[in-house]
Amino acid sequence: MAKNPNNTVFDAKRLIGRKFTDPIVQKDMKHWPFKVEAGSDNKPVIVVKFKGELKKFYPEEISSMVLTKMKETAETYLG
Repeated sequence: MAKNPNNTVFDAKRLIGRKFTDPIVQKDMKHWPFKVEAGSDNKPVIVVKFKGELKKFYPEEISSMVLTKMKETAETYLG
């Protein structure tokens, strides 16, 4: 996180089910180093830079990536 704070996404679950204009989302955005934009249907979209290009992800996609990585780690540990 210290090397690349603008691309370190956390608290993505807080965005699930909320609108970009939600006061809680607007308040939280002030504390995050990553960028959040309004997407289709006013849903929040997380913007990160990956391999030199901007990528946009919905919070559900970020959560899915985390769960997939946790599953792989657990499977590796358990053999």
